Amino acid sequence: MNELYLIMRDLLEVEYNQKSLLRVLETLETAYEEPEQEDVKLIVHHIRGSIRESQAELREAIGRLDSYTAKAA
Repeated sequence: MNELYLIMRDLLEVEYNQKSLLRVLETLETAYEEPEQEDVKLIVHHIRGSIRESQAELREAIGRLDSYTAKAA
């Protein structure tokens, strides 16, 4: 059971790091608002979308692990 808690902690840390990365991307997008920087904005937008997909999958995994540990406890 202790191993499951360690896994959960690791997953939550990944989730936190993803949120931090999204904040960095938002800052980049704001910094490159000039029309000639459209390529950078498109790249940032694509990366943000990929991170959000990953976050959804991670939240689902955390939910399943949380349910499992609650039942096993």
